[in-house]
Amino acid sequence: MRFGCGSAPPRSEDDDQGMRVLRRLARLLPSGRPLPEREWSVRHRAILWILAAHIVGLFVFALLRHRPAGAAVLIVIPLLVALAAAAQPVFSHNVRAAAATLGLMGTSAVLVQLGDGMIEMHFHFFVMLVVITFYQEWRAFLIAAGFVLVEHAVVGVLWPQTVYSHAAAWHHPVRWALIHAAFITGAGAAAVVNWSFADRAQDAERRIAARLAYEAGHDPLTGALNRREFDRRLAAAGAGTCALVGLDLDRFKIVNDSCGHAAGDTLLCQVTDLMREQLDAGDVLARVGGDEFVILLPGRTVEQGSAVAERIRKAVAGYRFAYQGRVFSVGVSAGVAAFTDGDDPQDAMRAADAACYAAKHHGRNRVHVVASGDDQVEWQRDQAHWAERLMNAINRDDLVLYYQPIVPVGGAEAGAGAFGELLIRLRGEDGGLIGPGVFLPAAERYNLMTSIDRWVIGATFARLATRYRSGAAAGVSVGAEHFSINLSGASLGDPRLLDYIRDQLAQHHIPPHVICFEVTETVAVGDVGRAVAFIAELRELGCRFALDDFGSGLSGFTYLKQFPVDFVKIDGTFVRGIVEDRVDRAMVEAVNRISHEMGLRTIAEFVEDTVVLDALRTIGVDYAQGYGTGIPVPFDEWLAVPAVGRHAARTVAPV
Repeated sequence: MRFGCGSAPPRSEDDDQGMRVLRRLARLLPSGRPLPEREWSVRHRAILWILAAHIVGLFVFALLRHRPAGAAVLIVIPLLVALAAAAQPVFSHNVRAAAATLGLMGTSAVLVQLGDGMIEMHFHFFVMLVVITFYQEWRAFLIAAGFVLVEHAVVGVLWPQTVYSHAAAWHHPVRWALIHAAFITGAGAAAVVNWSFADRAQDAERRIAARLAYEAGHDPLTGALNRREFDRRLAAAGAGTCALVGLDLDRFKIVNDSCGHAAGDTLLCQVTDLMREQLDAGDVLARVGGDEFVILLPGRTVEQGSAVAERIRKAVAGYRFAYQGRVFSVGVSAGVAAFTDGDDPQDAMRAADAACYAAKHHGRNRVHVVASGDDQVEWQRDQAHWAERLMNAINRDDLVLYYQPIVPVGGAEAGAGAFGELLIRLRGEDGGLIGPGVFLPAAERYNLMTSIDRWVIGATFARLATRYRSGAAAGVSVGAEHFSINLSGASLGDPRLLDYIRDQLAQHHIPPHVICFEVTETVAVGDVGRAVAFIAELRELGCRFALDDFGSGLSGFTYLKQFPVDFVKIDGTFVRGIVEDRVDRAMVEAVNRISHEMGLRTIAEFVEDTVVLDALRTIGVDYAQGYGTGIPVPFDEWLAVPAVGRHAARTVAPV
């Protein structure tokens, strides 16, 4: 068969097998990753200085070995040629490294010849092998082994006494050349393997460093940037206008509570991918909280940022999350703010967060854009300010306890006991007191209610401990006293708070039955099982419980019999109108009658005058609380008045 021009004969299977073996062998060698130009130049320069020093040393050594000066010059001329070639920048790195390698090996050969083949002189070859490892290039070792083989064989045949110091090598110079070359090859192979291991270790370190750098700046779950890295990117954002988009998932908690955190994590990953699909390559996405995200849109106006946020909102709203046969729909609320030159990055972040909160406040699953004079954003900033002041007040003990009496509607013997609710005030910067209506919304917004509850419990117990130790309650049956403390929804069911209450009771030796905790009806009904368990746990300790604002929910009577409480506080919105509004009076009568049927005592809130008090007395309500029966006073001042002389105190029979 003839082959046309340009064609090649077919390769046999053995040829292919041989090529595969060669490729495998090649892969076993180090990759020969080139050194950076600067690093290679530094190492090559050091090698040239070593070679030049050897040339001078060998010339002097030749003279000491009684060689004529001319002969000494001839000996080092090949080495000078190698040095000159290695120093030429016009040559490539490979050529210059090869010339330097031949020069170094040549210095060892000259040293052996000047030493008349002494065994000790051969050790110099191995010293030079160490020097050429500076190149991190395995080809240099092949050149070194080849040089030894050729030089020992040729010179060994022509002048064996100058290479070998024993008769066996004189008679078989080629065989001994092979032996020497084999040793050099083995040493080179060991150096290559060591270098390969070092390369692998360095690669592993680089991978670890890269992974650590990635993890330091990215959310481990979604792969989006984390808050720290996003803040860095935001601070380093280039000149011009950028848009900031804050996002918060809607109904995410339903998935988490219904299917567990694994389902929530899966949802977060999928929603993150949905968001990425709506972004350009230069946009920066970060996860900054449980289900909170923020996006930096470089070079975008607020209007353009709003369009991006709307695309994301539609994509998330149209998405259906399926998990273990169940399907959920989620939404996203977004807030958009501008970030321009000169703006404080954190101020811009707060504006985007405030806008996002405004979107949630106005119905969720919508986009809110920060506008000039935006009242909602200003309100949010004001809330953040109050939250900061509140945290400082808790840390500095700048909260103040107030006491408002709860009095028997039907009258009782004065001086026999006390029943009242502990209220809280915030000490202002000017020393004045700020009511809870100003700062509690911020506390709820920023999850500070549990901290407030702990402070109130600790402060109340500490003061009551002093009261009982000092004998201020002498003559009053401890069982007749009740001090009522409000608990927020965030605290209800918190096992850490239960432990805290137990510790405080034990530490201050407070009789548990003088403490009455209050929870609102809406909070209790929101999670009946948790509320019932929490209330039962505290009542087992001996504490009392009151259901606050009863009647404000739509299904309070349905759940009332499930709660193991002692008192029912009737919502003040009904109490205020019982004189003029027949429906309000009917509501109060119904709550009072049903509570009494269940063996519970009733407390009417917001009692402002004697007319309302008389109506409550007619209905049969047990207790009244409001400005018409006793204004709030500082708890420390109330404690300072002897119990027998306190006009507001009343005996309350144990329930």
